[in-house]
Amino acid sequence: MPIQEGDFVLVNYVIRVVEGGKELVHDTNVEDVAKSAGIYEANRRYEPYLIVVGRSQVLPAIDEELRSMEVGQKKEFTAPPEKAYGPYRDDLVIRVPIKQLMKYGITPRVGRQVEVGGRIGVIKSVTERFAYIDFNHPLAGKELKIELTAVRKLESPEEKVKYLVMRYMPLKEGDLQVAVNDGEAEVRLAREVLRLSDLESRLQLLSNDVKQFLGLKALRIVIELPLAEGAQAPKQAEGTAQTSPQGS
Repeated sequence: MPIQEGDFVLVNYVIRVVEGGKELVHDTNVEDVAKSAGIYEANRRYEPYLIVVGRSQVLPAIDEELRSMEVGQKKEFTAPPEKAYGPYRDDLVIRVPIKQLMKYGITPRVGRQVEVGGRIGVIKSVTERFAYIDFNHPLAGKELKIELTAVRKLESPEEKVKYLVMRYMPLKEGDLQVAVNDGEAEVRLAREVLRLSDLESRLQLLSNDVKQFLGLKALRIVIELPLAEGAQAPKQAEGTAQTSPQGS
């Protein structure tokens, strides 16, 4: 049965840039491919990537092709710019006075990545008075060759919540437990998550996803902490946080 709108699908992908008759690997979640292409990152998790069909922010070409695939199928296809990162736009190359950049401690240098007005761009050229900053995506106007494998489809609400949690938490499946009953989910996390400086924002993003993708009424996060020997347990367990996916 073909994959459909709203399905939770785990995929493997390899994205190559087609340029000058060559194909260069730009991104992949397959560890062996990343290593052989010289783009391996030691702090990245190489594992199947979760896509909620029609709802996740992925390249239009990937979302479109995934709908014609079945679980276990591998497919290779070409994505033109309009179904990838869009056409290259000359109007996104902005002229900025060098004095303005220097004011913010930015020394203009061709090829340097800078942030201006909340946008990330690359300095394309520099004159005596101005720097020309390119705010196009690095792959804008490029044709991509994509290799996509539909590894597995998640069926149970517990599995779906678990993989949404893993999207935002540096955890493995064995580090969390999930129960879903009567439209409410309870997630028990390993105490290691308390080391995350941005834990609150990660939990908010998770809560938003649970509401948007699953429509659950509530999400309860439980983080269990061991008590020191001889300590008296409080009336309400510490380390327990609760969020709700319901909007105001």
